[in-house]
Amino acid sequence: MVGLVAHFERWCPSLKSSLRAYLADWNGRGWAFLAGLLCGFGNGLQFMGGEAAGYAAADAVQALPLVSTFWAILLFGEYRRSSRRTYILLVSMLFMFIVAVGVLMASSGQRT
Repeated sequence: MVGLVAHFERWCPSLKSSLRAYLADWNGRGWAFLAGLLCGFGNGLQFMGGEAAGYAAADAVQALPLVSTFWAILLFGEYRRSSRRTYILLVSMLFMFIVAVGVLMASSGQRT
């Protein structure tokens, strides 16, 4: 193991770092900190919703493929200049996900 580390250290030397340098460098880390807080808050709300409506229904409400595809199309322009087949597959994927979330929510029924 030591030989492997020494081999890679010779070909890919890294900068020396310390805990003090890590804590002093906040270049972009504020956004990551805010994202972590929002994610933790959202997870707490999801567990509260899971207790009230069932965990399957609470997990389906997140709609992660819908949100990530929305951001990919509008913000990052990932599907720009794609083929017609790609757009058909994308729309069918989103439609099937919406149908699956609807069926899951309808199957929960009246909870007591």
